[in-house]
Amino acid sequence: MDSNNPQNNAPAVAGAITFPSRSQDVHPAPVQPRQPRNLQGLLRFAMEATKAEDAPGDSTLGPMDEERRKFLEEALKSLTVDIAEVLHTSITTLTDAEKMKSIQLGQPLPEDVQSAFNNLLEYIDDIDVANDFYKMGGFAIFPIAYGSENDEIRALASTVLAEVCQNNPCCQARALECGILNVLLNLVQSERGQALTKCLYAISCASREYSPACRELTAQGGCDTLAELVATPEPAARTKVAFLIRYLCHHYREAKEQFIKLNLVKIIAEQIKKGRDATTEHLLSTLLALVDGPDPVVLAQCRDPSVGLRNILEDLLKHPDLIGERFREERDYCQELLKQVFTDCAQVEPMDDVVADR
Repeated sequence: MDSNNPQNNAPAVAGAITFPSRSQDVHPAPVQPRQPRNLQGLLRFAMEATKAEDAPGDSTLGPMDEERRKFLEEALKSLTVDIAEVLHTSITTLTDAEKMKSIQLGQPLPEDVQSAFNNLLEYIDDIDVANDFYKMGGFAIFPIAYGSENDEIRALASTVLAEVCQNNPCCQARALECGILNVLLNLVQSERGQALTKCLYAISCASREYSPACRELTAQGGCDTLAELVATPEPAARTKVAFLIRYLCHHYREAKEQFIKLNLVKIIAEQIKKGRDATTEHLLSTLLALVDGPDPVVLAQCRDPSVGLRNILEDLLKHPDLIGERFREERDYCQELLKQVFTDCAQVEPMDDVVADR
């Protein structure tokens, strides 16, 4: 019987990893080399870890000579990045006001300026590095960059700001205190192309999950600006707008009330009516955020015959793309809107009466 097998009575070895073989025998796993603590230990670790792959020969390790030590030190230095130095160098380059001002509209960025932005974006997605960026005076790059006539510089600055602020209340607070959010809210009204998309990205990251910034955005007329940008001809920017509006509607009643007063329903309906594209799904989701409640004014806006939202949704459901499973979520949004807004709504209350009652 198995209980009489002497192998089963063998004492266990502490720390050993065992595994069954095809014959059910149990063998200890190979002992791993000790983790290195210095340069010589690193060399020993590497040689012991690969010893089984080496050709037969003497693998005895002796003392490390000075030449080998210097070689390994240089090799390790070449693989080590001084992030603080990278931040300092990049900030110094991007706060050179004279250099930055000299870069004209449409002109390619000088290599050192492009490298400075690239190096920042390589590391600042780490929250600790982002905070160090601020402490080292990094926010000084923004007024200089946003004052540039070169749209690529402004777009890159917005990308940097978005990365340092995303899910980072410390940098969000600094951006608000420094007035950068207000600069963005003014700048977004005139930006176009990639600069517009990145500016909206920065506004979103500087505001979301940070109540003081969301309140400031609402107080400074940001809802009006966002509502106007729903009709922008640039799909990437329209997606960013829809995403931020949806977030505000779900989390900040004051912002949602502003969008209702602006009759955002009509603006979205007109945009969808122009033709289905990659942003339609996000616009439908935004409509659902508006009708969530439900608010009688919003329902009246949706049911307004002059808007024709019901026909727009029904026509969209007939679109060939929505027949398959690929755009199932978009189809579900349409059906949910029809259900929430138009079920049992034979009697349409005049918009003026609803607003007056409110």
